[in-house]
Amino acid sequence: MSKSVFRTPVPAKGQAGWFLVSAIIMTLFLTAIGFTIASLVALQYQHTRREMFDQNAQLLAEAGIEQSVDQLNADDSFAGYTSPQTFFDNSSQGKGIFTTAVTTNADGTSKTIVAIGKLYRTSAATTPYLTRKVRVTVVGTGSSGYSVLTGPGGLILSGDAGVTNSDVYVSGTITLTGNAQIGTSSNPLNVDVGNMACPPGPSPGPTYPQVCTNGSQPISLGSTTRIYGTVCATGQTSTGPNNNIQSGNGGGGLQVGCTAPTVTQPTYDRQAQINAVTTTAAATNNTYACNGNATKSWPANLKLTGDVTIGGSCNLTINGNVYITGDLSIGNTSTIKVAASLGTTRPVIIVDGTITVSGNANMIANSSGTGIEFISFKNSTGNPAANVTGTDLKNSQSLQTITVGGNGSIPGMIFDAYWSKVTLSGNGNIGAAAGQTVELNGNGTVIFGTKLQSGSKTWTITSYQPLFQ
Repeated sequence: MSKSVFRTPVPAKGQAGWFLVSAIIMTLFLTAIGFTIASLVALQYQHTRREMFDQNAQLLAEAGIEQSVDQLNADDSFAGYTSPQTFFDNSSQGKGIFTTAVTTNADGTSKTIVAIGKLYRTSAATTPYLTRKVRVTVVGTGSSGYSVLTGPGGLILSGDAGVTNSDVYVSGTITLTGNAQIGTSSNPLNVDVGNMACPPGPSPGPTYPQVCTNGSQPISLGSTTRIYGTVCATGQTSTGPNNNIQSGNGGGGLQVGCTAPTVTQPTYDRQAQINAVTTTAAATNNTYACNGNATKSWPANLKLTGDVTIGGSCNLTINGNVYITGDLSIGNTSTIKVAASLGTTRPVIIVDGTITVSGNANMIANSSGTGIEFISFKNSTGNPAANVTGTDLKNSQSLQTITVGGNGSIPGMIFDAYWSKVTLSGNGNIGAAAGQTVELNGNGTVIFGTKLQSGSKTWTITSYQPLFQ
């Protein structure tokens, strides 16, 4: 019986060598791809790292600007951070420092701040890895007399709300709750409280308001609230449950037995402004409606009928007085500027309805430091032309007609709830607030723009320019 023999096929001559060459070529190709990918990843990492360092260096310069503006709002004579200020120093970011220089411009009302940010890759490095420089112009705005002025409805502060850089006059009473504070230990304020909040009750009659003689304390203080300054409050004998009224550095504390001066609310001739109107248009008229990315200009002596909304990222220039028959709403990232041609003449926007400022709306005084005065004449009678007294005044003082919130910058601007209530929330700079009632209910300090011991103006940025090395 024959036997079968199976043999493994033998590659043709040269075939085995071709497989080896192919394997080597494929390995080299894949290796090249791997090196290319690794190089791209490393390059991308370097770009990302460089971009992070670049952003941090820019932020250092901008931090120097912000810190310098803050110092100017405490002391007009601040000349800048001449010695390096360390902003951060850690292993992930490196070391960041900034210096600034503040100079007064020839116009006498503005200043220039130049900030230099330097980024070092490590704490021990002596040569900066990146340097960035920023230059801004700031304008100081101020208003004379009291910049917080209320009628019989009084001043109400709640939460962490605070008032700085302003003398305060309250015709009625002051109520502080939460951690609210007026003044600081290093920056005490003058606070006058008239205690004109009687007769009490919802229907006080035609004699309202008059000084309370029932022995009540015109200033109500929570256990963790504070007032720092010289306080003259008619009828006030208590400094609070925890000695809450204090003198601070340079203040006089509570002046027991003091009678607050009589200060009337600011007056304005609404009818005279209406009589001066030369241009009348609907609020929706495209020439004056300000929304989206539009750039608009309102002429002097303008009357707009209906509700007015200024929104989007619209840029609006105010050239004089404006009368609005409805409500006024200002929001989003809109910007309102006062025309340079007005000089020191403050434009007045009077509104028969309510005024609301929200979002990141920005308002900019002109180069003379002149802002806008907003007045709402809305009241409980329904007639904006009425002269409101007695019980009608009592009812009007709790009617909120002006609301200023958001994160906008509005130094130099005055808000006056003529017969009613103005409420400020958030924090930041404002020119002045007046109303029968003024309430602050935000979580931050409102810096007002009146002259005081440590700072005579409120400063705001009007131009920004990066400087290339």
